Amino acid sequence: MRSWPAAAAAILIPPALVLGACVHARAEGERVPLDTPDDGAAVSLPSRSTERDGEPRGVVTLADALAATLSGSPELAAYSWGVRAKEAEVLQAGKRPNPELTLSNENLVGSGYFGRQQQYQNTLQLSQLVELGGKRERRTEAAERAKDRAAVEYEAKRVEVLAGTTIDFVAVVGDQEGVAVAREATRHAEALLRSVRDRIKAGVGSRFEEARAIVAVRRSLIEEDHAEHELLTSRRNLAARWGSKLLQFSMATGDLFSAAEPPGYESLAARLGTAPERRAAGAEERLRAATAALARTKRVPDVGLGLGWRQGREWGDQTAVAELTVPLPVFNRFEGEIAAADALTSGASAETAAVEVRLERVLFAIYQELRHARDELVAMREEIIPRSEEALALARKGYTEGLLAQLELIDAQAKLTEVRRERLRAARTYHQLVAEIERLLGGRL
Repeated sequence: MRSWPAAAAAILIPPALVLGACVHARAEGERVPLDTPDDGAAVSLPSRSTERDGEPRGVVTLADALAATLSGSPELAAYSWGVRAKEAEVLQAGKRPNPELTLSNENLVGSGYFGRQQQYQNTLQLSQLVELGGKRERRTEAAERAKDRAAVEYEAKRVEVLAGTTIDFVAVVGDQEGVAVAREATRHAEALLRSVRDRIKAGVGSRFEEARAIVAVRRSLIEEDHAEHELLTSRRNLAARWGSKLLQFSMATGDLFSAAEPPGYESLAARLGTAPERRAAGAEERLRAATAALARTKRVPDVGLGLGWRQGREWGDQTAVAELTVPLPVFNRFEGEIAAADALTSGASAETAAVEVRLERVLFAIYQELRHARDELVAMREEIIPRSEEALALARKGYTEGLLAQLELIDAQAKLTEVRRERLRAARTYHQLVAEIERLLGGRL
């Protein structure tokens, strides 16, 4: 097995993004008082100590999360034992059959002349089974191919686990940003409530407007509380990736809204030949071919050789004994086993072709979604978000000057929150799709 530094250096899913988003603190100052006590306060995240070594603490980057996963993932640990078992099977496959030592006694009990125990004979014989037809070589080769398949499957699992960690990391950063968006919506709602109450004091507002503003604040607080619970869940999911049941890290950091132009589809499709699933299919194909070759060696019967020493009581002399055992392949020539192995070998080729078709189909679908997610992010950054912010500023000014109704201001606030959440969904989708493509290809995009 690889040492920890070698394993850390061989990460197949490098940071596709240096994610960063903080759970923004609430604006300083007192919360706007409502008719009832505020029950929408933020959920405090647990901070506990543990003796676990190597677990990320404090602010965590994607590289930290991936390294911790390689070091402590229970899934990878389970797979590594499977590889070790196959290595032991290779060692066992190369062993020759053990010799046999036989002690026999003939004419020990009988009737008449043989009843006087005058004719019994003692024979001590050493026998050895000699495998013919290259059985040991083919058996070792089949075990080697099984070990290779286990190693390829381990690498595929490693890529899958690291991709899962990346996706969970994106979820944490996305949920942190979701909390920030929810808190900003709450601040907008609270600002509107303060404005309404100022208008009431000035004699130009109404209690109806105040009630509607209070409802908007309450709804924002509920959304904020829900976002905080989702963040807590995603943080626990990420910690579970490296086998931790506690939350030792405080925040995931990086740039969530970065979205580089992906490579062309043809260049990505050209890499499918070395994809983990394709390599696993090739390893299975080679294993079945080796198994078929081993089955064909059974048509050649093995030979048993024996050499011993015999002593008779009556004649008192000793003599050497030799034995040759050759099975006669009359009833069983292993035709069925050989035909089954050949059929499985042919089936493996068809399965490999099916895997290639499926990988290309899946890659094409993910790539199209990735392009759409990036286009959406660019549109959000360059036009939709700035115009929504401008619309909110104009609506706030118009409401203050009495030119717009309260509902128009509430609608502008809701629209800005909605598009910010849409941008967040597009960003999360983009980075999750990048991780899926990297899992599919077994390397960075």
